[in-house]
Amino acid sequence: MKRLPLPLLAALMISGCANELYSDLHYYMKEKKLPAPTQKSFPHCEGYGCPTYKNVELSQADWNRIQKAFGGKAKNAAQEREKIARTIGEFERIVGPMTGTDVDREGTFVKTGKGQLDCVDESTNTTIFLMLLKQQGLIPHHEIEQPQVRWPIISGRGWMHQTAVITDKETGKQYAVDSWFEDSGVNPWIVDLEAWRNGWHPDQLEKPQE
Repeated sequence: MKRLPLPLLAALMISGCANELYSDLHYYMKEKKLPAPTQKSFPHCEGYGCPTYKNVELSQADWNRIQKAFGGKAKNAAQEREKIARTIGEFERIVGPMTGTDVDREGTFVKTGKGQLDCVDESTNTTIFLMLLKQQGLIPHHEIEQPQVRWPIISGRGWMHQTAVITDKETGKQYAVDSWFEDSGVNPWIVDLEAWRNGWHPDQLEKPQE
């Protein structure tokens, strides 16, 4: 991996994945200065730490693709999580070419510069996609939470990291919905949040089905 310029490395350390915890989703969106997402228009973060965003407007054909990817309401929470994973991937495949983030590579440092996202960008965008699915009534078995952070001292990993989060309404169990580990357009990982906090990595779990 190539060495990063010191100014860029410093910026990533300050803003990229070293984010702070927020009290709730509404406050998180407010602190990021992001408008409320709607089917007509929604923000898409970029710039490492979501300092900027582009407004995205999808056509009816795009929404039809998203609804087809989801495939109708799930019978239970477990099935709903499978549907969420493949639909977040579809969102990225649609939105990426519109915003120039289709070139995003896994992680933060494999590639840098225009179109590359860090974990704050990724987790915020994933959360917005989840909010849009919630608005459409497609995920009744889960609540959408504010993104959460894991810390090196707990996770054993060398970097702070942030993920989108959902809560199973029946069991109260929380799950990380993490798209940062994969290239743009690849389905995110949905794993137990406690395992994720304690350093979970994709090599520890079978990949969700496409």
